[in-house]
Amino acid sequence: MKVLIVGKKIAGSSSFLSFKAFQEISINVQILCSNGYSSESLINRIFNKFCDTPEYWGTKNFNEAIIKKTKEFMPDFILFFKPILISPSTITELKKYTKVFSWYPDYIPFHKTASVDFFNSIPLYDCHFSFNFANVEELKNKGAKLSFFLPCAADPDYHKPVGVSDQERKELGADVVFVGTYAKEKRSEYLERLCQDGYNIKIYGDGWENHPKSSCLWQKNYIQSKSFYGEGMSKVLDASKITLAFVREHNKETLACRTYEIPAAGGFMLHQRTAKTGEALEEDKEGVFFSTYEEMKEKIDLYLKNENLRKEIIKNGRERVLKEDLFIHRVQRIIEVFNGLK
Repeated sequence: MKVLIVGKKIAGSSSFLSFKAFQEISINVQILCSNGYSSESLINRIFNKFCDTPEYWGTKNFNEAIIKKTKEFMPDFILFFKPILISPSTITELKKYTKVFSWYPDYIPFHKTASVDFFNSIPLYDCHFSFNFANVEELKNKGAKLSFFLPCAADPDYHKPVGVSDQERKELGADVVFVGTYAKEKRSEYLERLCQDGYNIKIYGDGWENHPKSSCLWQKNYIQSKSFYGEGMSKVLDASKITLAFVREHNKETLACRTYEIPAAGGFMLHQRTAKTGEALEEDKEGVFFSTYEEMKEKIDLYLKNENLRKEIIKNGRERVLKEDLFIHRVQRIIEVFNGLK
């Protein structure tokens, strides 16, 4: 079997970790990196700022490169990661040679993260996979032939316990830590309230400069203004007692990449409860969940006092993810669907 991935070739990205997973199960896989083929011009950015659904210009070379690569490599299928730069005519041409799949991370009705080309191409793909459960029916309603829920995953080499020195524990850790981007949702609201209630917190991630500078989190220097991935993130989790995990509510997320990455990396995860969290991890055995601020605070108080309970849940959660929720498991599912198309 031969597989062509089209996506970002960046360490830790879903496209790269999927590429690695295909290699690990002895699939002949190549990746065509989307970086460098096109960049959004200033005029294009201004245009898209005022459009409900973006249109991207200057993607001809990228589309031609995909067709050229496909003719040379002749894969059994192409797996596109968030193919918002791919034109319908390109998908039509590719289908002369191979099967064409997409794996989409965002909420389909949130048009600003998609593109006109992607929406016009939905019926042309042989199958769509989505991180987001809500997308399954949304894609079918837009003409998708096949649509499956396939959430994010972890990688055992990239998301793993690494240990920390006493100095790193002091510099990186806190009683409660959050590693993720800013959003004006429960994550920023609840973390701000925890700060006001006197908890020891550290926040790592992008976009937190948008949180009000008069806030408790800024006043107490809890916002670290830096991001960590891979080994760096694992050290933050190890240095801290409790790691909070939130979903993006505006994106209708039910499970996030962190849902799997935190347990795999050996962190104790307190995760916002959704309709799918109980399917991913057994509650209070493999992961701990909350629905309200009061429930979150109550569970923080409980688990800060119970190191043995934390260790047991860390052990169980990591075992569950390693058994069922690695990128190897996800690409095996994609191959299974491909084999069913024959």
